[in-house]
Amino acid sequence: MGISVNDIVTGRKTFFILPDTSLMPESYLEDYFAIGYECYYVPFDKRVNIQKKVKVITSLFKDLIIFFNIDYNLNLPDFNWGDFIYDYIHENNNAASVGIMYTKRQTKLEKQVLERKYLYEMGIRCGCIQLEYQKAQNFELIGKILYANQAQGRRKTIRALCSSSCTYTYEYGSHKDSITGTLQDISLSHFTILVSGVGLEIKLYEKIADVHFNIRGFLFRSDAVLVMERPVNGDMLYVFAFVNSAGQNGLDDRTRGLLIPALYKLLSVNCNAILDQMYAKVNEQEAVDELKSVDDNIL
Repeated sequence: MGISVNDIVTGRKTFFILPDTSLMPESYLEDYFAIGYECYYVPFDKRVNIQKKVKVITSLFKDLIIFFNIDYNLNLPDFNWGDFIYDYIHENNNAASVGIMYTKRQTKLEKQVLERKYLYEMGIRCGCIQLEYQKAQNFELIGKILYANQAQGRRKTIRALCSSSCTYTYEYGSHKDSITGTLQDISLSHFTILVSGVGLEIKLYEKIADVHFNIRGFLFRSDAVLVMERPVNGDMLYVFAFVNSAGQNGLDDRTRGLLIPALYKLLSVNCNAILDQMYAKVNEQEAVDELKSVDDNIL
């Protein structure tokens, strides 16, 4: 089962450009995912410069928030973060989607000068994140900025889109027939399957026990309740809610804790696969354009 580009790019996403991972570790991404924020770090890459990466990200994701780390030194003689962000905002008309990050300044005056430049002169709307030297304080600090910018979007829980490597198996009926298939998507609260033909025998709000899941090699089990069904192009789409061992909605705490990194990895793999393809196309097109220019000069 393939996953469409449109499905992957849909929904609000936050990109941190060249973050200082000594102050905001990559583990933050999983923790933000757990509370409903889909965030990604965009690291330095010798193969693709950051200007190209930002251009690709902006062209692909229409509902995005983007934070630039203005303390990252790219070692480019003609590069200045202020000029780059100013040009970026005006070329894309998206000041409402832009914020900046920087390490804590020594004086209040330095902080005020930065805020005046970016907030009032440039008009960026997503704020200035002054990161503390103690990284433990930064998780909550960034979280408040995400909350203020409504970075969750419309969904309270993030769905990870699935490929054939994400499967489910359960037993049903008096003969305990084994039913297996591929997941459409999965979150920390629900999962969705698509069934062709006559569909399932399960009734709405019926509970099925001990469903076995395989999420790209991560195995877990949970009960589930059918909460929605609807026809889709001749097939039937079913949405199930997880039920824990106490009979309440949701997963057991231990299972949930182990599932968080597995689901975030699934999200990240899907997102980065598209970005890598687009980066390669940009580089390829530039190589073609450069070759054409050489040919023109020869002719």
